[in-house]
Amino acid sequence: MRFVKRDEKILGWINGFGFANADQIMRYMGVQKSACYTRLKKLVEAGFLEHEYVLHGASGIYKLTQKGVIASGDHLRAVGEIRLGTFKHDLALVDLALDILERAEGEFIPQRRIRHDEGLSGVGQIGHVADGYFYAKDEEKPVAIELELSVKARSRLNSIVEDYGGNLSVSEVWYFCNDQSVKSALEKASFGYSFIKIFDLHDLSSIQGREQAHG
Repeated sequence: MRFVKRDEKILGWINGFGFANADQIMRYMGVQKSACYTRLKKLVEAGFLEHEYVLHGASGIYKLTQKGVIASGDHLRAVGEIRLGTFKHDLALVDLALDILERAEGEFIPQRRIRHDEGLSGVGQIGHVADGYFYAKDEEKPVAIELELSVKARSRLNSIVEDYGGNLSVSEVWYFCNDQSVKSALEKASFGYSFIKIFDLHDLSSIQGREQAHG
């Protein structure tokens, strides 16, 4: 196959998250399913991508090979073994990033790239880094994105929230959840912090209004 600039961009995007499934890649590419699968098949056959099934009954995911990393010019290493404990969260983060960018113009930086760029530094407990940064168009400071699918220990959540209060490098913190118990815990921990916003994963319509207000 002939490796083109578009392939480099696709590989870099996938590697930023570590992996993605075909539906997510199709959304990113903005093409029909047949065109997406054809390109992915060629990238796999050429050794730039590998296709792997992680959970029984779930769609397979695509991740870069070492050849793919070199071809894309990426500074991030390819993901090794997929961690089952965070697989659903990590896959959901890809969907969330796509959802945000469909509603607000800007750029989404996944956690893997943040960790590399900031040398593993973060807020809260040692090693904590936001799930992503969303840079709205024409905004210098990013919004820290946190995807919460389960309830964290109260002390850990409080520590993260309190340290965000002193983090001047972000403009806001957006928490996304799909469970009432998680939402309640977030509301308690973030009480009094007006820069922390909580969104329901099933209703992201308010993102457009917030992005317009920022602009």
